[in-house]
Amino acid sequence: MRRWIFVGALVAVFLAAGIMSLYVGTPKDVSDLKNSAGGKVRVSGQLVEYGRSGDYLYLVLRGRDGFTITAYVPYGEVLKVAGPSFQFSDEVVVEGIYNPATRTLNITTILKGCHSAYYAPLKS
Repeated sequence: MRRWIFVGALVAVFLAAGIMSLYVGTPKDVSDLKNSAGGKVRVSGQLVEYGRSGDYLYLVLRGRDGFTITAYVPYGEVLKVAGPSFQFSDEVVVEGIYNPATRTLNITTILKGCHSAYYAPLKS
């Protein structure tokens, strides 16, 4: 009987962990930051524009209702991860520290949407 109680408790713990991972791992839409108090966030948005400003790469991300933020990441970090010929997808998922006063996000991790641009080999 004690074995079944232990197994039941173990199943409950794993089930709770699985459900929590769905909420913790799912990125918010950029529009959800409109009423955010700030802090560490994981967001997904449509890439409107990107470019280099000094030592930083900036990304302008738009949410489903048109709310936009500007996200910054050190340019050298992008080069380390994706190489000098990186590209961005239409959708970008990033994690970082959001400041609602300036509508800026200091990126700590680019989770989706940035990759190296590989050249296809030429056929001779």
